[in-house]
Amino acid sequence: MQTLSFTEFFPKALLVDFLRYALTTGIIYLIFWVLFFKKWQHRVIQKKPLQLAKMYTEFAFSLSTVFVFALIGTGIALAKSAGHTLIYDDFGERGWVWFFASIGLMIVLHDAYFYWTHRLMHHPLVFRHVHLVHHRSTNPSPWAAYAFHPLEAVVEAGIFPLLVFTIPLHGLALFVFLVYMIVRNVLGHLGIEFLPKNFLSNPLISWHTSTTHHDLHHKDFNHNYGLYFTWWDKWCKTEHPNYTETFEEVTTREKAQGNGIKTLLMLLLASQAVSAQSVAGLWQTYHDKSGQPLSMIRIQEKESGIEGRIEKIFLQAWEGEDPICEKCPGDFQGKKVIGMQFLWGFKKAGSTWNDGRILDPVSGEIYQSKLWLEKPKVLKVKGFWGPFYRTQTWQLEQDNQDNNPVTGTWKTIDDKSDKAKSLVKISEQNGVLSGQIIKIYLQAWEGEDPICIQCPAPKKDTKIVGMTIAWGFTKKEKQWENGKILDPGNGKTYLCSIWLENENTLKIRGYWGPFFRTQTWKRIKSE
Repeated sequence: MQTLSFTEFFPKALLVDFLRYALTTGIIYLIFWVLFFKKWQHRVIQKKPLQLAKMYTEFAFSLSTVFVFALIGTGIALAKSAGHTLIYDDFGERGWVWFFASIGLMIVLHDAYFYWTHRLMHHPLVFRHVHLVHHRSTNPSPWAAYAFHPLEAVVEAGIFPLLVFTIPLHGLALFVFLVYMIVRNVLGHLGIEFLPKNFLSNPLISWHTSTTHHDLHHKDFNHNYGLYFTWWDKWCKTEHPNYTETFEEVTTREKAQGNGIKTLLMLLLASQAVSAQSVAGLWQTYHDKSGQPLSMIRIQEKESGIEGRIEKIFLQAWEGEDPICEKCPGDFQGKKVIGMQFLWGFKKAGSTWNDGRILDPVSGEIYQSKLWLEKPKVLKVKGFWGPFYRTQTWQLEQDNQDNNPVTGTWKTIDDKSDKAKSLVKISEQNGVLSGQIIKIYLQAWEGEDPICIQCPAPKKDTKIVGMTIAWGFTKKEKQWENGKILDPGNGKTYLCSIWLENENTLKIRGYWGPFFRTQTWKRIKSE
């Protein structure tokens, strides 16, 4: 038996693992998100476009995973050449029945292995240091299939030594399993539900996971840990309560098609009314993921086209007050971001402005761009990079928060169960906001009037109902900042900011170092 060397085999393993990831992901991405996107766009699960910058990050971490997989694959190959594994080459040794049975067995064992290691990755101590890398893709693309922290990549690859050292496997069976694994993984992160609408009603196949199944995990984190099958999530009661409802909603959407002369006429009249409006004015931009205000852009119409400058940016306390653009190219480099020309060169063509350029001060990249009015006060801005694009929604500036004050009674929602947790009354005094718990929703076993055992003095051992849990918020532009919020569950106090998403929705963001967590509270008028 010929003995392999590491230096001889590792480059080949690295190339094979890279091609297995890149070709599978690239082909599936090309089919669904580029070539036939119009056919599938109504099935985009989260109704959001993929973000180019996020796909870059996913690809970069996937390369590190390819490296880890190649290392472990090389180790297995060296062990096989030395006769230490149960991998065999002669079909006659075990027969065809075992060949096919071994493939099914590997898939079932991997699904169990993945479920329980995945649950481990969601332990708070592991999650924020390791698994958070993968969960930064809350709206994943196919490129997120291998986007793991290197330590998690080692755990993911751990299934292979367990298989080859304990189960007799033909090399071809192992290859089929590897192909199955990457295809299912990429489809799980596709972001588009391609399965038929009756999939969940067919008992012969409904126990397989769908793209929606794993997409809900990326969106909400605390459910749907399974990889290939739904068995473990059902047995351990971790399946998302809205899985069936979400799948049915996505798969029963109608394609965007015309509905006759009346609809076409209404669309034509609406588009003419919008296209007649000028895009000049002050526009507010928002963070794609959090919805938090980012900046104010002043757009002006000139003979040469439209131009836009950054008039204001919304900064956190640690971000300074007047940043400069360190990564910007050419004449932009080293200039202050506020006052910088942000977009230019757009020419009007019908109801859109095309062939413009837009600068991202964070990355320093300049993108080809176009923009159009979706509604009289809603501007869509699309930036292109090759076949990729990213679309943002800007709002024409108006003082919505003066009309919809944050004061009042708000219902807090539990992150895991999506059930009402408490009622908090927010009040303002001398320009400073505070919030007091006026009611908590308890289960029968939780008592009737709990006290805060873990709270620091002077709140320790005092009743939670009536306790002030938020204080010190001062208004800055469209949000209230520099406040503190107390979690009676663990007794910890966090730096916090709050802002209105709309009249009846309040966003609460607590910070812990570089990490943050955002909750959604709902306004109530009576209880």
